[in-house]
Amino acid sequence: MTEIKLYKTTTKGLKIIGMCLPFVAIGIWMIMDNPYGSTEYIMGWFGTCFFGLGIPVGLFQTFDKRPQILITEKGIWDRTTNQTAVKWEQIIEAYPLDIHGQKFISLVTDDTFVFKKKPYKWAAKINKFVGAQNLNLHLGQINIDEIELTNFINQLSLQSIDERRKTIKTFKVKRTNFSLSDLQKILIYIFISLIILILTLSSFVAFLVVMGVSGVSALTARWQPDNAIIRKYAGIVTWLGFLNMVLLFGTMKIYDNVTEEVGEKLAIEIEEFQKQNTSFPTEINSITSKLESNIIERIFIEQIDYKPLDNDYEIEATMIFGKRKKYDKNNGEWR
Repeated sequence: MTEIKLYKTTTKGLKIIGMCLPFVAIGIWMIMDNPYGSTEYIMGWFGTCFFGLGIPVGLFQTFDKRPQILITEKGIWDRTTNQTAVKWEQIIEAYPLDIHGQKFISLVTDDTFVFKKKPYKWAAKINKFVGAQNLNLHLGQINIDEIELTNFINQLSLQSIDERRKTIKTFKVKRTNFSLSDLQKILIYIFISLIILILTLSSFVAFLVVMGVSGVSALTARWQPDNAIIRKYAGIVTWLGFLNMVLLFGTMKIYDNVTEEVGEKLAIEIEEFQKQNTSFPTEINSITSKLESNIIERIFIEQIDYKPLDNDYEIEATMIFGKRKKYDKNNGEWR
């Protein structure tokens, strides 16, 4: 039998895995970095388990090699609809549909098509509200132009079986390939993400503004189905806000670890200096120059202020959001 098989693209599954992995990594970090039973420890387990569920889902989407849509000379079938194949004679019209960035092809069928599983009344009302039919082909996981496929379906529904065989044999799937413009967009998004990250790290007010804008954009993308341009850019802003939250949280965890290590190293060197010289150093440069530090640690060292006292010393530093903290030598942490 002459047929066309359309398969899921691996991109969808990889996106799911890519979105979940940072949160899983942060969750594991929180589990390992905090005492048993603490709030951070519990939140770490919650984040790891919740977002960890997305990894097997993403792997299934990536490695599922079953055809999702099957087009033959007799009809068309979509695995996601949980319905039987629709005969070409039963299709009155097909039209493309975009629902919050998800691509569909709605099929208008005649009364001879019997649903294997009738849609719920509430689902039928939602379909009517968004302009869909009770039978819709889902293209969100297929790399194909929805307009071209829609025209192809409408063409086959009007042809005889012999004409369909010829048309199906000559049809070539035109996929939306990765282009130079796509690379440029990715680089622009990375640059914007870094700028937003620097802003949110510099000021807590900036962080609140970014989160507020992201929240408004998420609502706009969700409830603005009629304006594709507004929905598109609202979705981009939402994802940038989500990415910034992940990067910010990861940066804060890295910064916390770096500051603890630097504080401990400085305290050890200062105590060693006092043992050898019976007094504390008058300035910090003689101590920091002896430390074996990486680039991130040296950036933080530049933010440290050292003050010698009569029989003691103080170390104070500028943290994220511009907060000033003193190093607690007894507990080995910044307060």
